[in-house]
Amino acid sequence: MFEKLKQWRSKIKARKRIEQYDRKYRKALPASARPEALHVEETFDAFVAGFGGKKISDLIGDKAQMPLNADYLFEEHNIIAELKILEGIYSGPDAIMQLTQAYIDAGLTGSDVMGLLYRGEPMPVAAARLVQKRVRRSIEQRTKRARKQLRRSKKEFGDNETKLLILIAMDQQPLFGHRTMLFNIAKIMGDNYADVHTDGFVYLNPNMPTKIRPDSMEFSGWYPFYRDDNVNNELHEFVNLLGNRWLKYYGEQIGETNPILELASFDEMSAALERF
Repeated sequence: MFEKLKQWRSKIKARKRIEQYDRKYRKALPASARPEALHVEETFDAFVAGFGGKKISDLIGDKAQMPLNADYLFEEHNIIAELKILEGIYSGPDAIMQLTQAYIDAGLTGSDVMGLLYRGEPMPVAAARLVQKRVRRSIEQRTKRARKQLRRSKKEFGDNETKLLILIAMDQQPLFGHRTMLFNIAKIMGDNYADVHTDGFVYLNPNMPTKIRPDSMEFSGWYPFYRDDNVNNELHEFVNLLGNRWLKYYGEQIGETNPILELASFDEMSAALERF
């Protein structure tokens, strides 16, 4: 009971800090004034080059081997990273079709889907379980591929001390919100992939910002977590620096000049990803 109370207070504190930032720097822009979406991979490639990292594909002579390797080598920091775009998982233009199919596969009807979307009805347990299973499976498929690529690149370009990161960018609006995706990724890592082949995940949401309330400013963020406290201590300075520089670079591309709000806990990350 005391642990739940502690978590509740932590979340309230986190939300208040984000709301203070929102009040101070809020920009109320109509949807028509939002900048055009950037191509995430091309934009991140250019950012990494300016940061001092290298594209591993540029270091490989045999281009046929490129799909088996990770994306980036940060040689000075002895870190290798793979960027995955998390699209098509109950997100983007096919999200409602995927949801409808899950309802049908669970023995429900299209009318039941409309109940969820337009009448505020809760998702039936059978559909919720199936959706959760498919979200998890889709994320795991990308994670497993990323881990293979990271292992291959570590063998060729790293050593026993090389740290491995998976960067996951959501480039389509997730039907159930960014917070849901972040929690699923964190759970998947904690359950199965908190080992030497995955030192950490970072979730980022370029082009698909979130808000803490309907009239709030939009947030595009950088949300890291690590496999254990020791790795956290070793990696957080680099990952925080990379994230800080990325957000500034991304802001320059879209004309955003607000100072970066640095989050101090998972509760603050969760609060920043509330869905509206």
